[in-house]
Amino acid sequence: MSTTPHRHQAPPANKGLLALAAVLLAIPIIALMLVGTYAKDEPRVAGFPFFIWYQFVWVVICSVLTYSAYRIVLKARPHVPMNPEGDEFLDDDRVDPREDGLR
Repeated sequence: MSTTPHRHQAPPANKGLLALAAVLLAIPIIALMLVGTYAKDEPRVAGFPFFIWYQFVWVVICSVLTYSAYRIVLKARPHVPMNPEGDEFLDDDRVDPREDGLR
């Protein structure tokens, strides 16, 4: 008799959605690495030079893109449900679809 625990295979990930999430995460990195495009003084907004307020705007944009990528990854990588204690996987025949937390 085998003593190895019963292992569940997670459903396959949607690689297209994962690629989209990677692109969303790469956008602010690439945009902010191109310093020559925003290393200037004009136009000023509320007395702040372009260099400063452009980076501040990217803080907000980066937050939105990171959250979007997070939500896309959640959709792309479905999980196998666990019991409430989190110490074992539930069998497929015991899973109630209303208890998976996705609704």
